[in-house]
Amino acid sequence: MIAMSIELKRGPTAEEVEQMCTAAEEAARRCLLSTVSLKDITDLDVTVEAVGDKPLTLNVEVAIEVANTTRNLDSVVDEATNHAFSAAEAKARELSLCEDTLA
Repeated sequence: MIAMSIELKRGPTAEEVEQMCTAAEEAARRCLLSTVSLKDITDLDVTVEAVGDKPLTLNVEVAIEVANTTRNLDSVVDEATNHAFSAAEAKARELSLCEDTLA
């Protein structure tokens, strides 16, 4: 499991947290399915957990099992996790939750 903190200017509502988690999960799944054929996947689990509110910490866990392969999926899982965090941050910005870091 990998965690990321997002610095927010205010605590998010439960609905906003859910939107960020959903965006993260969907992004991870899209990334995985763009790399690994659905017919080859025997098990796929993407879990996004939000902890706290300011800062909000997102824990993302991606687990995938693929039939009949010797392929190392670590880089695919890492990429999916990065996509999840990027999507969550983008959603937080869309919801005007993030601190303005521009000068």
